[in-house]
Amino acid sequence: MENIRNELEVLNNRFIWLYRQKRYPEAIREAERGLKLAGELPHLKHTYGDIFKNNLQAAFLKYNRVAGKSCAGLQRGALPRAKRGFGRICILLGLLLAVCVVCAVFILGFIVLPCGPENLPAGSREGFAAVLKAAPDTESLPGLDAAARERFVSNPYELKESILIEAPHIRQNPELPRGCEVTSLAMLLQYAGVAVDKMTLAGEIVKEPALYRDTQGRIYYGNPYNGFVGDMYSRAQPGYGVYHGPVRKLMDKYLPGQTIDLTGCDFKDIKVFLSYNVPVWVVANTTFSELDPSRFETWQTAEGVIQITYLEHAVLLTGYDQDYIYFNDPLWEKPNRKAAKDSFQAAWEQMGKQAVTYLPF
Repeated sequence: MENIRNELEVLNNRFIWLYRQKRYPEAIREAERGLKLAGELPHLKHTYGDIFKNNLQAAFLKYNRVAGKSCAGLQRGALPRAKRGFGRICILLGLLLAVCVVCAVFILGFIVLPCGPENLPAGSREGFAAVLKAAPDTESLPGLDAAARERFVSNPYELKESILIEAPHIRQNPELPRGCEVTSLAMLLQYAGVAVDKMTLAGEIVKEPALYRDTQGRIYYGNPYNGFVGDMYSRAQPGYGVYHGPVRKLMDKYLPGQTIDLTGCDFKDIKVFLSYNVPVWVVANTTFSELDPSRFETWQTAEGVIQITYLEHAVLLTGYDQDYIYFNDPLWEKPNRKAAKDSFQAAWEQMGKQAVTYLPF
C-alpha cells in the first residue's frame, strides 16, 4: 500500500513538472496513469482520484487552448471516455510541439519554475502530499495573461543576494489562537492588493472535525490536508491547523488563475519568488528549527496515517540574505522576524516543504 501511495505522489509531482513546462500531452498521460493506479486501493481512490481528475481536466483545458480547440465539453468530475481517446491523439499531435519547446529551452536559456524532477520528493514523513488536491475548478478560471506568464517563467533570471519585502503584518491573537494559516494568508492577499481580513478567511476555509466516527463506528482524526482541523477560535476545544491544499484553494477564490502551489520544491525556488518581490506562505514550526521525532504523533485519518506536531506554524516569508530567512510571524509583535537560514529551512522541510504563493503578472 505504501509503495502505491509513493508511486501516486511521484506521478502527481511528475504531472506538475510537465504541466509547468507546458508539456501537456505528456502531463495528460501521467494523469491517466495516476487515475488508473488510484483505483487499485479503495481507501485511496477518493483522495487521489479527485487529484488526478483535476490534473487531467487542467491539462486538457490548457492543451486545447494551445491547440485552439474548444473545451466546452469538459465537465467537472470524471472525464468522458471520448475525451480520453482524444487525449491520446493529442499526445501524438503534441510530440512536435514538445520538441519545439525543448529547443526553446536551450535557445532562450529557459529556466523552469519551480521543481525539476530531481527536486520532487517521493513522499514525506508527514504522510501523503496531495499537492494538487485543492486545485481550483479550471473551467471557472478566466483566461490567463499568457504573455506575462511566459515572461516570468521563461526568461533567464538571477537570484538577488538579499531581499526584504515590506508586507502587511497581522497578528492572529486574540481572535484566532490557532489561526496562523489564515492570518498569514491574509497578509499575502493584502500585499497582492486584495482587501480581505483574517476573520473573513477564517470563516471561509474548509473545516474538518477534530475527531469523528464513521458509519462503521471507527474513530478518525480530521485531516489537515482536507481542511482546518478542529476549533480555530479557542484553545478550550480540540484543534490543530490546515495544510497547503485548502489554503491554496481559498487563495484562488481571491486571485483566480494566479495562485501556484510550490509544495515539494527546493527552497531555491521559493527564493525566486522572493527575488521578484512576491512573499510566500509556508508551514514550519514555532521553534523555526528541526524538531526531535518525539514532538510528532501519529494520527489515523480516513485517508491514512499521518504524522503531526502541535508545534506546527504558518508564516509569510518576506526575504532572505546570506545568513537569515525573514518572515512575518502572526504570533510576533513586529514584521520581518528572522531565523537562521539553515535552521528555518530544516523546519520547513520537516513539515513537508509546504508553500503557496501567486504569479506576479
